[in-house]
Amino acid sequence: MTSSPLTERSLIRRRSTQHAVATSFSLALLAVWELVGQAGLTPFFPPISSVAVEVSDILTGPQLTRDVLPSLGRALIGFGVASVGGATLGICLGYFRSLEPWTQSPLEFIRSVPPPAVLPLAVMVMGPTYTMRVAVIAFGAFWPVLLNAISGTRHVDPMYFDVARTWKASSWEIIRRLVFPAALPQIMAGMRIALAIALVLTVLSEMIAASSGLGYLVLQSQRLFALDRMYAGVVMLGVVGWLFTVVFAQIERRVLVWYEGQKGLRDG
Repeated sequence: MTSSPLTERSLIRRRSTQHAVATSFSLALLAVWELVGQAGLTPFFPPISSVAVEVSDILTGPQLTRDVLPSLGRALIGFGVASVGGATLGICLGYFRSLEPWTQSPLEFIRSVPPPAVLPLAVMVMGPTYTMRVAVIAFGAFWPVLLNAISGTRHVDPMYFDVARTWKASSWEIIRRLVFPAALPQIMAGMRIALAIALVLTVLSEMIAASSGLGYLVLQSQRLFALDRMYAGVVMLGVVGWLFTVVFAQIERRVLVWYEGQKGLRDG
């Protein structure tokens, strides 16, 4: 069922209004931040203009390659490893249900360990290295992808499996052509959660035995009482998280365009 031009115009108008409201609200918050900072009510809250100058200095200075880019690299690599590993293992565990009695208890035990608690152990075993930080990020981001992949695989309509077996499809063909596409919407939902976890663990891992990264920058600035730079690091982390979300949403929309079309047909 196709939408009418009137409906499309109404949708465009509503989205434009939402963007305008969101932009206005954000600008109002920044204005309040500037006014409170300029009033000097507390030395711990600098104006946003001073923070913006520090952000500019970071992006044009040596901190860009020493702190910003390494943080982005660690977060994305850890997220990628977690996504591939979680999706692969999740589909296998969801499809081959005979593995569940052997794997459920160990996985539940390991999943119950908070990733921050693993960080001191990782530092002791692997040292304060780049690999250690990526491993901690991947460990924390792995679980939402894994659980969503298992759930998505097990919720595939059994009728599809019967049809595939009727056509003598192998397990590999069933997984590749049936299970993976059917589980992909839930896998992407798990990846969205994992992306936020990856950014949090990136910052946390850079606050322990580190010499670079945005987490290191924020912690060192706080210790040196360089509040403008500390706030600049926090603002940049927020911007990075927002950019990650926007880019991932665009990728998700393109990857799942067929799924959105099916939802539209069902809703219609």
